[in-house]
Amino acid sequence: MMTHRCCFARYPLGTSGLGLLTACVAILGTALAVDMSADSPVKFPERGALPPKYALDRPAPDHASPEEGYYLFSSPERSLEQIQKIRAEMPSGKFTPPAPDWTHLQRTHTLLRDGGRLQIVAFGDSIINDTMRSGWVTLLREAYPKADIQAKVYVRGGGGCQHYREEGRIANVVVPLKPDLVIMGGISQKDIESIRDVIRQLRSALPGVEILLTTGVFGTADPRSPDELARAPYSGTGPYGQALRQLAAEERCAFLDMTTPWAEYLRSSGLHPHLFYRDPVHANEYGEQVLAKVLMAFFAPDATE
Repeated sequence: MMTHRCCFARYPLGTSGLGLLTACVAILGTALAVDMSADSPVKFPERGALPPKYALDRPAPDHASPEEGYYLFSSPERSLEQIQKIRAEMPSGKFTPPAPDWTHLQRTHTLLRDGGRLQIVAFGDSIINDTMRSGWVTLLREAYPKADIQAKVYVRGGGGCQHYREEGRIANVVVPLKPDLVIMGGISQKDIESIRDVIRQLRSALPGVEILLTTGVFGTADPRSPDELARAPYSGTGPYGQALRQLAAEERCAFLDMTTPWAEYLRSSGLHPHLFYRDPVHANEYGEQVLAKVLMAFFAPDATE
């Protein structure tokens, strides 16, 4: 049976979640030119996703649904030992590490480096859920042992700021969590102004909150084709990435292009991208760890720390 989350359930899903997952895949797969399945060595189920090889070994005890279709729970859900096992067998690859940029994350940097409680809240769609399910927060704790790092995930299948800006969701769900750092991203953002509105709602209630805006990864655009990837409406390598970077500068937010290093890793592996996917849109455990590697490069401690 499905325990929680539609597109981002702890797969495999029960029958009640399969239709929702299929719908998400169908929606996200439209309007993109190349079908990666044409040369794929992976056969995905017609409905649902491939079963996980590594079920979460630290499942969150606090799963909640603030409203139908929205889910809230703690992270990380993977131990360091499980992450190490996954990484030991995953295909190798390389990418140009994104340079750490603490300009608009100065309080976050201080809490990580010097110690203190850091509350992270990540919200968005199933891609954000996959990112957090990687267990990268476990690695962040290892990198910054002085800090008390806590994290929450607030997700909706196909969820973007066009959804979170409405119905008091920021005020009623995110603000009470008192985040020090908010991470927004995924592949389901529909417009820049909705993201701007959410930023301003957060800052109105939490003037000291720091915000990291990230570009999209996975989805159905083929990372082997730079032109196709740039056309994807969530890509850091195309117009969306340029607009999101500009928004970050205007609103004093940190910015991370996750698209470029993710695609570099998959291309450098020499393997078909689907070996990093669990269905035509979402990451498997190997794909999740690519995202964890990118985030940890961005949040890497200084050499003197």
